[in-house]
Amino acid sequence: MQGYKPGLIALLIGASSALPSHTAIAADDEVIDELIIYGMRDQRESQGATGLNLSVFETPQSLTIIDADVIDDFALVDINRLLKMSTGINVDSTETDRTYYNSRGFDITSMHVDGIGIPFGQLIVGDLDTAIYEKVEVIRGSNGLITGLGNPSGTVNYVRKRPTNDLDANIELSVGRWDEVRAVVDVSTPLTESGRWAARVVGAYQDRETWLNHYANDRNIFYGIVDGQLGDAFTVAVGYTRQDNNSDGVLWGAVPVIYSDGTQADFDVSTSTAMDWTYWNTLTETSFVELGWQLQDDLQLTTTVTYTDYEEASELFYVYWQAGLDPNTGLGMFSYPGKFDDTRESLLWDTVLHGGFDAWGQRHDFNLGMSIVDSDSQSLDSGALTGFAAMPAFPGWQGQEVARPDWADPYEAANGDMQLDRYYGSVRFSVTDAFKLTLGLSMVDYENQGVSWGVSTDSTEDGSSPYIGFTWEVLDDLNLYASYSDIYQPQYYLDESLQPLGSAEGRSYELGLKKQFNNRLLASLALFRTEQENLQEFVAYSDGDGIDDDFYDDDFDFALYRGIDVESEGIELEVAGEITESISIQAGFTYLNMEDPNGGDARTFIPRKTFKLLTTWDPASLDALSIGMSFRWQDDIHYDSAFGRISQDSYALLGGFASYQINDSMRISLNADNLFDEKYFNSVKYEQSYYGAPRSYGLSFGWQY
Repeated sequence: MQGYKPGLIALLIGASSALPSHTAIAADDEVIDELIIYGMRDQRESQGATGLNLSVFETPQSLTIIDADVIDDFALVDINRLLKMSTGINVDSTETDRTYYNSRGFDITSMHVDGIGIPFGQLIVGDLDTAIYEKVEVIRGSNGLITGLGNPSGTVNYVRKRPTNDLDANIELSVGRWDEVRAVVDVSTPLTESGRWAARVVGAYQDRETWLNHYANDRNIFYGIVDGQLGDAFTVAVGYTRQDNNSDGVLWGAVPVIYSDGTQADFDVSTSTAMDWTYWNTLTETSFVELGWQLQDDLQLTTTVTYTDYEEASELFYVYWQAGLDPNTGLGMFSYPGKFDDTRESLLWDTVLHGGFDAWGQRHDFNLGMSIVDSDSQSLDSGALTGFAAMPAFPGWQGQEVARPDWADPYEAANGDMQLDRYYGSVRFSVTDAFKLTLGLSMVDYENQGVSWGVSTDSTEDGSSPYIGFTWEVLDDLNLYASYSDIYQPQYYLDESLQPLGSAEGRSYELGLKKQFNNRLLASLALFRTEQENLQEFVAYSDGDGIDDDFYDDDFDFALYRGIDVESEGIELEVAGEITESISIQAGFTYLNMEDPNGGDARTFIPRKTFKLLTTWDPASLDALSIGMSFRWQDDIHYDSAFGRISQDSYALLGGFASYQINDSMRISLNADNLFDEKYFNSVKYEQSYYGAPRSYGLSFGWQY
């Protein structure tokens, strides 16, 4: 990244959750004259769809929160597992190490940490571990106020763990099927007697084989944060995160699941097309610093600088075909190896002013902010000098059919310099005690300069996303709400003429009810509708010359897309909280309808109906025991390939846990998933796929100080 000195980059470390609040520290029953402003560590509320400090009940949009207790109980140790259990979210694992997420029919392109992020990147490479997160917030629907871009799917916000005000230490050791081992250490401690400064360190290590032939994965995670107070009005937080993910025997593309005669294939769940020399490694290092300034009791300024260095290295093996896979001989596939080294550096500066004011006999809240992003990326390609061959009969490969290729010297295949300037604000008017009106606007200037395999990807755009929403407490603890937002989403894809596809635009609406029961249980009903134009849809890979020839070695230089118009509408029901003192629940049902301009079904690889359930029971007669059940169901999906339809019937997965508290410090837990050993595809987004995990189980031991 040009223009940044190493000394400055070394300082860009820190983490913070929210704006400070004033809290007094007491000693020997006397209040001392020292102002400590760490109170928000213990009561951070989601800023939700508006960027304002609102509870789920007050937010005029659908919002699901999965906290640390649920993450630990159900062993949701990576983001894929967690989002699979989140209402309204679908996880498309098209390959072992690349994953798409979608909500309400559209791809999620915004992944934030502590409310800050870059609104691009729908494709996630590698496993993201959850050990460092206190909770994960899933905001569904158009999200222009928090991302700057009104993508209609939603935003996933990862909330990092914070230092606590007391010494706290946790260790957890786990073993599971397929030789899985995992260890997590989490230590938090005050650094000063007064509590002005505190620190937290989290480390995790995981190593596992898998149900897939040849595929194995290990990852190392480190997270450290120090936060404290400077004077009576300033806070500072400094932190660093490192996630190192390494996979061997990976799938690039996946298994062909349809024969040339249109018959759908049925293989063993362990089937893979990978060669044993393949790997796909990612390393993400994030450093950030946040300064908070309590200007007055109801006015706070927070500025955060985040620097991220991302590296991705891979040697991959793809299989393709022209006439298709022969159902009698298993022949017809050809190999295509590739070696890639990608890097990306990004610097993000976000500053926001939160405050409140009194007018017309009511209290009102507002925020004003700006984000400036500079992201540089580079992709190096090392062409294979060997390794292109007609493959033997499939299945039955041993992972050694094609030897590791000889690679040419690397060359720069692609580069990009993206700049995004965003200015945003929102205000929540308390029109009456029961009626709250939220107005907001986000304006974006976007510029990208780059080249992809010799073709320019330069584009410059600017746009805005207005937002309006309200909540009306029509009865005690019953909120009627509605929201509207324009959709504006720049897209960095190439069309069939090798030109930038341009932005997607449209409108998003939501109407719903939220009911609280004794502040312990929240039930919500949402009706949503989205109209989107020029949405990207994958067409084909191409070498860009427009010539249909028999030379296939360069046919994957470009991924070409077209813009389509899509309408989406549906219903979501969700219940979260405590049913009784001993039973808690988090459950959600989604119904979705998507149509193209001709009235036909669009994006049929996305299920139209899904149901998710997480429930925990703590028997009153046995305080030490806790039992939980997980359940996930989706209806049938399909993809129409050149050879015929690939279908995945509806399926349900049942899992759960049993945990026993041995004493105040020690706990033992047993977790299981897919108890009935259901066989299913991880995705049918393309004409290649692979099977999901069969029955799995794990045993863990936890110690807490």
